[in-house]
Amino acid sequence: MYQTARTVAASSSSRLHSPVAWNRKQQYYDLEAGETERIPLLYGSECSRAALRQRAKQRAVDPNRVHPVALGLMVALLVFLLLGVVIGVYLLLLTIQRPWPVSYPFYLVERPAWWQYPETLQANPLDKQAVSDVIVLHTNSEGCLERASCVRFLQDTEHTCWTTHQDHIPYNFLIGGDGVTYEARGWKAQHGFQQLPGRNTTLVVGMIGDFTDRQPPEVQYAELKAFLTESIRRLSLSPHYRLHGVVNATRTANDAAALYNQLQRWPHWKGLVESRKG
Repeated sequence: MYQTARTVAASSSSRLHSPVAWNRKQQYYDLEAGETERIPLLYGSECSRAALRQRAKQRAVDPNRVHPVALGLMVALLVFLLLGVVIGVYLLLLTIQRPWPVSYPFYLVERPAWWQYPETLQANPLDKQAVSDVIVLHTNSEGCLERASCVRFLQDTEHTCWTTHQDHIPYNFLIGGDGVTYEARGWKAQHGFQQLPGRNTTLVVGMIGDFTDRQPPEVQYAELKAFLTESIRRLSLSPHYRLHGVVNATRTANDAAALYNQLQRWPHWKGLVESRKG
């Protein structure tokens, strides 16, 4: 009994000498908190003060520092703006009028592949990038149905023009019965036909063959469509171009009649232009 009374008295005495501590979990003052709790509470308070002082120093050193959240929002806004520009350009390209959907691929043989002459081709350049007119005429010659014979035709035509007139092949392009486009003067040079109008606004395309009484092969028509679409894609031809044929005053009235009977059904057809001489 005496021992129990001493124990209770000692416990009461230790409580009286113990500091009052705030219990954060239970939200009340704990009278039984031991002296060992005094150090952790003071240490935590000192750490908090040190952290606040460190943050204040950091802000003083870099007052213009951008908050990470704000930086992320600015990057996201920039991405959305770029995406909007891309979509706008894509929709603008969709509004460009195409002659027709092309199911036939475009085949091009560039001039160096068939050119075999020491002199380079010299021709006046076009003043404008995208021309507004295309003149299609037949060569009034034998046709060609394979690469070798078509290349031979271009080489013979260049040789004849150079030896006769000291000038180069007059066409911008020629299309063979093999379904291939052959570059002559190309997209950037004026055509060489003195008798045809619009030398600075016109591309002249020759269909290799005689098409007064017979139609060109379907593959030749398909390649002509592919050429027109490719010219628009390269920004060398206006989407609102005008398609013409030629009336040659020195030839029969029905010159290239079969060819033009078909072309007059095509979009952009604007009729025949007159040639002063053959």
